[in-house]
Amino acid sequence: MKVVFFLFFFFSFLKFSHGQESFDSLSRHFLGRKDTLQNHVLDTVHVNNKYRTIIVDSLKRKNFSSAFDLLKNDPNFKFEDDGVYYQGKLLTTIKINGQVFNFTSPVELLKMFPSSILSSFNLGPYTDPLNKFWGNENRVINSIDLRTPNGRIIGLLGNISTKYNFKSKYDFTGNTIYFRNNTTTLLDLNLNNNAWNWGADIDGKLDKVLNNKVTVHNTIKFKNGDLALKSGYTTNNKLSKDYYTDSLAVLEDSKNDTNIEREQKSFNRSFFINSTLNQVFDKFYFDVTFGLQKDRFKIRNSNKSIASDFLSNDSSTVEGYNGGINVGYKLYKNKVFLVSSTSIGQNKSINENNYQNDSIYNRVFSRISNGFVQSRISLKFNLDKVFLGDLYYNLNRSNAVSLNKINSAEAIGSKQRNEIQNIGTTFRWSKPNIDFNTNIYYEKSSNRFESGSYQKSTYRNHSVLHTSSLVIRSLKSRLSNAFTFNKIVVYPTLSQRDPANVTLSDNYSSIGNPYLKNQSVFNFGWSANYQMKNADNVNLSYSTSLNRNKIIENLSLLKNDTTISGVNFIKGIRLLSYANSKNASSQNSNLALTYVKNNLFIPNLSLQNGLSYSTSITDRYIDNENFADKSASYAVNINTFYYRDGFSANILYNISLSNNRFTSIEQSQISSTFRTLSQTVSTTARLNYFALFNLEVSNSYNVVNSSGISFENNRTDVTLSQKYFKGKIETSLNIFDLFNQMRQNKALKNDFLLRRESRTNLIGRYFLLNIAYKFQNLKS
Repeated sequence: MKVVFFLFFFFSFLKFSHGQESFDSLSRHFLGRKDTLQNHVLDTVHVNNKYRTIIVDSLKRKNFSSAFDLLKNDPNFKFEDDGVYYQGKLLTTIKINGQVFNFTSPVELLKMFPSSILSSFNLGPYTDPLNKFWGNENRVINSIDLRTPNGRIIGLLGNISTKYNFKSKYDFTGNTIYFRNNTTTLLDLNLNNNAWNWGADIDGKLDKVLNNKVTVHNTIKFKNGDLALKSGYTTNNKLSKDYYTDSLAVLEDSKNDTNIEREQKSFNRSFFINSTLNQVFDKFYFDVTFGLQKDRFKIRNSNKSIASDFLSNDSSTVEGYNGGINVGYKLYKNKVFLVSSTSIGQNKSINENNYQNDSIYNRVFSRISNGFVQSRISLKFNLDKVFLGDLYYNLNRSNAVSLNKINSAEAIGSKQRNEIQNIGTTFRWSKPNIDFNTNIYYEKSSNRFESGSYQKSTYRNHSVLHTSSLVIRSLKSRLSNAFTFNKIVVYPTLSQRDPANVTLSDNYSSIGNPYLKNQSVFNFGWSANYQMKNADNVNLSYSTSLNRNKIIENLSLLKNDTTISGVNFIKGIRLLSYANSKNASSQNSNLALTYVKNNLFIPNLSLQNGLSYSTSITDRYIDNENFADKSASYAVNINTFYYRDGFSANILYNISLSNNRFTSIEQSQISSTFRTLSQTVSTTARLNYFALFNLEVSNSYNVVNSSGISFENNRTDVTLSQKYFKGKIETSLNIFDLFNQMRQNKALKNDFLLRRESRTNLIGRYFLLNIAYKFQNLKS
């Protein structure tokens, strides 16, 4: 009923707003200046074969407080895994008025940057300085540029906010960006004592821990180059408590009889420094990079059940460095260049894994060191920026050493040495409507592994590999077809091959396989995009990969107490081991279609539809029996968004069906299938008509059905907010789970063989007070 109410509320407001004038002119003033961009180009978007410009008018500035909020409600953008995607393409670089932020993720900077000073977003191709030096310029959109009027700002802007939930829990956040001439400095700070989700129901005496994060980023742009520095320190503690039940595919007797109570505590400290310097002259180019990092991590995992209890404590310390230098020299005019590159690095880690239950105690200690050096020299050609290419030689050497001590036994040492040599050529043919790239190279490799308890083994490989792409643009650059295909070799890691590197956990225990072979992969992809007016577009994509000797995980359910590599395993433990699949292809495929329509029926109403299909086939051993693991998934999403002065609304509907089928190769009548159907409806409405406060109401409803398991989650949240002192101070009161419906958060996760049903207790309705202060002192 609540979902129906929100749908009725949404469409009623659309009807009410249709007859009113909803557009203002582009921002009249920005600190006393007019926007310099024009608004007669395709309504809000200007399109050509290299870039697109999205105008930010005063209505958008009023409805959305940050650049992130603005783009989040644009159907052409998607935020996933801390990345920004524009029409399915990952944006790897972010700029402010053309200045690149090398070490800041686009999502972080978008959240900091206020929409009130934006005039537009520019989307275009970014080329790194080295490739730009010899003319190999990118033509694919991969960057977003935040533009302000006149393309220049000087001064300070920032935000300070505090959250408090009336249970002595707080979260303080502050960030500042300082612009001065060609220098930009960014400071990001977070301090909280919240180790768990605000609404989780966890023992109060366990949750009072302090977390903090400090990051400083400075970019200096000077004549012919720039310098970027970033450093940071983080202390992060997390606490979670849930109840779960596991069941394994094919193995019917593997289901837990009772819910297991799991309590997890983790502690992490990290410190890092990154820097880069580049300088471009008429005939000479160089850049230098350096990075240093150190991480310390601990996790305590306690599981309790009627049958048995166990406790695991894991800790690790990781530290390392990396550096590199690239040098380029112009040999002949702008046509022939010599480029040399060298990079070095080393990572060291100390790991300890303790596992204890009613009958056994295991302690596994390991020390791993991994160093590498890579050198490359190439002769590059540029013939009128149409034919580009190079001849190169590349050498990559790495040496990994592992020392493992299990319980009180003597330490076991393992080593893996890799040497890879490449001799190849790249070629590019580039015209306004076509762009063809190929890299063909001969690779010779030697992979040597030795362990104290196993014979030495060496794998050698030599083959011709390639990576190619073709982009064809037509219909005045509105239709684009892109094809990619490559063949590569994947080499096993030391942890995958080391039989003394044992991991113990509540999910799986795993152990290395010294006889792993190299994996060969062939990938093919195709995507087509058609641009229409108002940023309307259709995108269709297909990708597939074929794998030879695919590195897979096999499963055994131990029927008796067993000792492997000195580690004691009790009956019922799920043991994973690595192997190469016998399937000659092990195919994975994906097909996706999206359609974006702006100004649907009325201005400012947008619609995004998406369809996707994926499938994979892998042969794997389960309890010493060969099974074909076939999975297929289907998904549909519909996203509508509407905004006008004083009102905005969003409805999102997702439905997905996944099907995992395991069939015995020897006995086809033995099979098991997991089917999962999931539906989610999210609705949000925001009103700014009230004199005392603004009102935002949102509802999220999710229902899951999976092979005998069925549950639903339903929650309604309300936010009351108001701005003071010309928007500099904003206060809000969030009421979560208004109707006290969600006292448990239920989740289902399928991990190829394991299906885990988990439930987390929640406190129900709770309140969160948020006070934010925004400051800026800018000149354009």
